[in-house]
Amino acid sequence: MNKILIVLVVVLLLAAGGIFVWQNFSGQTNAPATNEPVACTMEAKICPDGSSVGRTGPKCEFSPCPLPSDWKTSNEGGVEFKYPETLTTKYIDTQEWPPKVTVATGEFTCAETPLTSSLPERVTRRTVDSRVYCMEEIIGAAAGSTYIEYTYTTARDGKLIAIKFTLRYPQCLNYDNPKQSECLAERETFDMDGVVDRIAATVELK
Repeated sequence: MNKILIVLVVVLLLAAGGIFVWQNFSGQTNAPATNEPVACTMEAKICPDGSSVGRTGPKCEFSPCPLPSDWKTSNEGGVEFKYPETLTTKYIDTQEWPPKVTVATGEFTCAETPLTSSLPERVTRRTVDSRVYCMEEIIGAAAGSTYIEYTYTTARDGKLIAIKFTLRYPQCLNYDNPKQSECLAERETFDMDGVVDRIAATVELK
């Protein structure tokens, strides 16, 4: 009789332990699900026009900056998006513009080029306000200028958005001062990532 009681106690203990493990590690708890709103930080982002936007949404991303009223709308290739007709730069020029935008399905990948590579093609991973882009550059030169063909690719709502364009950068050292200093300062402060991010946010996904 004692042996039977011992066996029953052991069985009950094992059963209780099994239920505890199952509830805590399989996610099957009796605790009610909560749908509490996400509390985002109160920091603000300054937009190019001087206005500011805050963080919002479940991922606490910055709200898009308001677009200037002079941005154009393109429907080339069946993809609708907005873009600036010209850049607000003095020395950096657009060549292949407006950008060519394509939308496709696929997995987002970005095989970055080693820093030691001397090839004219470079691939780098860029992050703009928590959104990740894979930026491909093809660099060429002619008549005292550098031409760079860019392709920015990012994932949104299960789609891959690719934005392609070409810019011309003059050789700043060919200028005398003060133009040389102005040209170098523009190269240092030019935010192409920000321009592309604003264009990508306007792409209509269908």
